[in-house]
Amino acid sequence: MTTQLAQSIVKDFRQDLEGFYRQLQLAPPYDSVEKALNYLSNLVKTKTPDEQQQIVQDQAQKWRLYQEAIIQSGLNRKHRGIITGILRSQQLTDFPEAQRYIREPFLNQQS
Repeated sequence: MTTQLAQSIVKDFRQDLEGFYRQLQLAPPYDSVEKALNYLSNLVKTKTPDEQQQIVQDQAQKWRLYQEAIIQSGLNRKHRGIITGILRSQQLTDFPEAQRYIREPFLNQQS
């Protein structure tokens, strides 16, 4: 069960990332996306089955882990200028709720 939950969390993250880049009409930086997915996978595997279940059920907690994976993998530094410009020109409502958390690491990073 733990492995299935971990795989489900990573699969959801992959789908959100793909949707995010599709919304921006940009090709994702595949190496950095894979680093983010691997980081998240390793992080989730360190959690107990109960903690993994909580992640699945608590969007805010899941999105915090996704943001951590984006930052720790360096994904938020790839195409930073282009993505930041696009994000600042679009309305938050242009993005599905499940992708809005992805914006934050790009917009709130230190120079």
